[in-house]
Amino acid sequence: MTPDVSVVDGVPVARDRSPLLLRVAHVDQAASVLTESDGDLWPAAWADDDALYTACGDGTGFARHDWRDIVVNRVTGTPREGLRGERLSAGDAVAPAWDPERFNRKPTGMVAVDGDGDGRDELYLAVQDLRCGAGPDTFNEAPTATVCRSDDRGLTWTWPAQPLFTDHVFTTVMFLDLGRSNGGSEWVYAYGIDGNWRTSFSHVVPDPTQLFLARVRADAIQDRAAWEFVAGTEPDGADGGLRPVWSSDVARRVPVLEDTRRFYPTPALGFSACDFTCIAQGGVVWNAGLGRYLYSTWSEYTFEFFEAPAPWGPWRLLHSHDFGHFPWHGPRSPLAKHGGYAPTMPSRFISDDGREMWLQSNWFVPASSRGGRAYCFGLRRVRFDPGTGQEPPRPTAPSENLARSADASVLVPRVREGGEHVLNDGRRDVAEDSAYGPGSGEDVWGIEWPSPRWFDRVVYVPGPQDSLGGWFASSPRVEVRRDGVWHEVAATVTPPYPTDWTALEEDEYVFDLDAQCADAVRIAGEPGGGMRYTSIRELEVWFRGAS
Repeated sequence: MTPDVSVVDGVPVARDRSPLLLRVAHVDQAASVLTESDGDLWPAAWADDDALYTACGDGTGFARHDWRDIVVNRVTGTPREGLRGERLSAGDAVAPAWDPERFNRKPTGMVAVDGDGDGRDELYLAVQDLRCGAGPDTFNEAPTATVCRSDDRGLTWTWPAQPLFTDHVFTTVMFLDLGRSNGGSEWVYAYGIDGNWRTSFSHVVPDPTQLFLARVRADAIQDRAAWEFVAGTEPDGADGGLRPVWSSDVARRVPVLEDTRRFYPTPALGFSACDFTCIAQGGVVWNAGLGRYLYSTWSEYTFEFFEAPAPWGPWRLLHSHDFGHFPWHGPRSPLAKHGGYAPTMPSRFISDDGREMWLQSNWFVPASSRGGRAYCFGLRRVRFDPGTGQEPPRPTAPSENLARSADASVLVPRVREGGEHVLNDGRRDVAEDSAYGPGSGEDVWGIEWPSPRWFDRVVYVPGPQDSLGGWFASSPRVEVRRDGVWHEVAATVTPPYPTDWTALEEDEYVFDLDAQCADAVRIAGEPGGGMRYTSIRELEVWFRGAS
């Protein structure tokens, strides 16, 4: 079904403002499409020549030599057919360093738009000054930002005589990705973060928890006086929603999204940073197939995804993916698993129905890991599927294992070795667990489908013996999901679950329940042991038709 969309202030706005409900939300455990490139960040724009233009920091880009703190590149091709890249310009030819003794240049956003009406896109690149050097505040402060312009598709660049943003205000600038050539809009929208591009580990500036929104005419992007900022909202009489109030005074700005959650409150072994926020440099893209704006961001060890019907909101958390703390494994490892930073989902690679996207993100610690480097322009598949189909009739015969259905997807808390396939690979001789987690909250192991299924039995096969954890400290409960809401259901478990290390002595636990029709099922409970984790070899879902 095509989303019902209107155009407000030059951008599409979904008429349906209710939360986007997903039946399948899947993020690959590691980058699966790699390129011969070097660098990080990679904000990108889809231009009128059908190429993706992207800038990287601290690398050589699509070249083998000549390291620079900023490099502009051109990428053609697709993730499935292959990507090709070339380096266009770098260093002083791209952007100024306003305080080169203490700060270097980092790209944060890019947009391609025909603002001068000559029938050819210009490129605009947002660049911030980020603290460098050997002190404790390195990478922890971004006081200044500007926007550079290219009229020849990335070969040469110009910039204003002064920075556009100073005093740590709106200094991580991320242009909204409306699609090819800015979606044809005469307005360019940009999201901004104050102080730093992510959690400031040294606390030289406050950790970012607020995301702000601005706009500017496409023919005036480098004119600071032309920028307007969301200063509030007012009722929109046309459809009962809210629309933004704009102000040219940046001091009047109010956040369109605020998230004060903290992730991983204690440091991982050998890594002092902890207690991360998740408002950070990433990207916001219009997904026409889903009729939603998606903000992809991160919190050191997790990816966080938000959705909204309009650029100004209301923004809601859509999905979280937890990779656990280090060690991670590189993308060419047999057990690849790694998160990364500055995640973006370029509109160039979104499927027509909006359900398949490709996420770009980088990982530097360590830059060269077992199984290859993730410090490059690399992509991983993301599947956000609202699903189709109504409740099917109750089957008249027992089913095969529904967890093994071709369209089944797994639900995991985090997996130590990245082997989420263990849940439904049909084997009981390989296991995974949720170790390397934050040490709080519950674990869940589950299966979801893009349409409802009938089932009345769940079989949980735990992992191997371990003295540090692997079992549930509370008897695992069974929950099913209907219309986006999880419900606990009564179940009889055989044998009874002991909630201590002896739980790992059993080959399987069979949960029998009244027949359910739902699009997902999971077992959930508190992880046990000194390291607080649970283990699994297999999760099976059956319809026996006995109740």
